[in-house]
Amino acid sequence: MSFYEELLTLGQHLHERERLALYRFLFETKMELYKSDAIELIKSQDLKRSIANGEIVYSLNGNVVSYAARKNGSSEFQENLREVNLSEISRFRIRKLIKFFAQSEVEVIWNYPLQGRNPQEAGSYCILSYPYFDLRYFSNGRGRIIGLVNKLKIDDTDLRKKLKAS
Repeated sequence: MSFYEELLTLGQHLHERERLALYRFLFETKMELYKSDAIELIKSQDLKRSIANGEIVYSLNGNVVSYAARKNGSSEFQENLREVNLSEISRFRIRKLIKFFAQSEVEVIWNYPLQGRNPQEAGSYCILSYPYFDLRYFSNGRGRIIGLVNKLKIDDTDLRKKLKAS
């Protein structure tokens, strides 16, 4: 089993460092797919995707994108899990959507992992207060400048190398 496949099974057992590395990995490796998904979402206003054991529905309403998710086989979605305001400028809009897709996929993997050796507790849907693409994530909400400094200190190259090798 590759490291990526293993992360898809860990769910709530994913460590913070692994989730961040997974976000960066998805952002880098799926950028072209996310770009075409962003264009499709802008045209159609909604988009469905699956990852791990979850299904994601993205909705675009004006300049606000949100997503809902559910476990495969479930009939009910967890609605409006995260909302993000987008720019009016097309280039920035697509870039933010790409980041949003990577963030939501990590959250779905975290909450709806593939079946693995680690038992998953039933519970509510977990998301981070600040997404990885917001510098406030790296400062625990204490400001973007502190977040930038802290982000520059993070070294997850070992995890990303393992992900790229898998």
